[in-house]
Amino acid sequence: MEFILRENVLTDNILKVAPQGKIFKGGYVAILREYTFLNAWQDKESVKRFRNFNSLQKYLDKYYTEEEIEFLDF
Repeated sequence: MEFILRENVLTDNILKVAPQGKIFKGGYVAILREYTFLNAWQDKESVKRFRNFNSLQKYLDKYYTEEEIEFLDF
């Protein structure tokens, strides 16, 4: 499943969560692609991978507002 966490001008921060009972290659349960402003034509991409939902939840609580993650339930 894919969720848009934050909409930026050029690109959106996207969270991919593995389906129930499945994992991504490498043992990850979630992959977060974040983009930060680089210049007027492009953004810098950083990829964060999470092996469990506890670390994902801690990261989301620290860097995202409650309104941005209110639709997630895990």
